[in-house]
Amino acid sequence: MKIFLAVFNSLPAILQTVLAVENAIPFPQAGQHKLNLVLNTAAIAWDASHGANQLSKNDTITMVQTLATATVAGLNAAGVFKSSAVPATTPVSSN
Repeated sequence: MKIFLAVFNSLPAILQTVLAVENAIPFPQAGQHKLNLVLNTAAIAWDASHGANQLSKNDTITMVQTLATATVAGLNAAGVFKSSAVPATTPVSSN
């Protein structure tokens, strides 16, 4: 029953995460990338929750870095971030 309640009670957080990803990646063809981002986030949260009783500052920074890396990778894969180098068209004056 504890597992059932844990899963049932996690639904609002899952819904919020899915909605946040849907809003961040408005491309219908990116469904698998969106799902991967949600699942990677859940995996990172799972790993963090099974560490020490309280996360240290370094552990927190590491977790945030891992989440940010997974998020950027997911957004890149979905095509949200497009690299566009803007060439300098005007020479810079040395005066």
